[in-house]
Amino acid sequence: MKVVREHYLRDDIWCGCETCTECKQDSTVLQRDACIESSLCSYPHYLVPDTNVVLHQIDVLEDPVIRNVIILQTVLQEVRHRSAPVYKRLKDIIHEQGRHFYTFTNEHH
Repeated sequence: MKVVREHYLRDDIWCGCETCTECKQDSTVLQRDACIESSLCSYPHYLVPDTNVVLHQIDVLEDPVIRNVIILQTVLQEVRHRSAPVYKRLKDIIHEQGRHFYTFTNEHH
């Protein structure tokens, strides 16, 4: 028995960044010049955590200092399958407007 699965790539998925000139987005989530309250990295940056970071360091991600985070769709799905409480905590963080967390659909881009 053959199983065929089609996978479509899209070019209309926005990146969510204010500095992007490629996307035709109306509202952005990620800030251009983020307030940096850390001495580790003195220039504007984005964080892209993997599944293990989200699962084991969710307390760090909940800290209000952590902003401009890109959560990949695949990471979000994996966290949902592994831990429902951590998934709920992550979704709560994503829905806070001031935190600037962005979910990027990397499966279709």
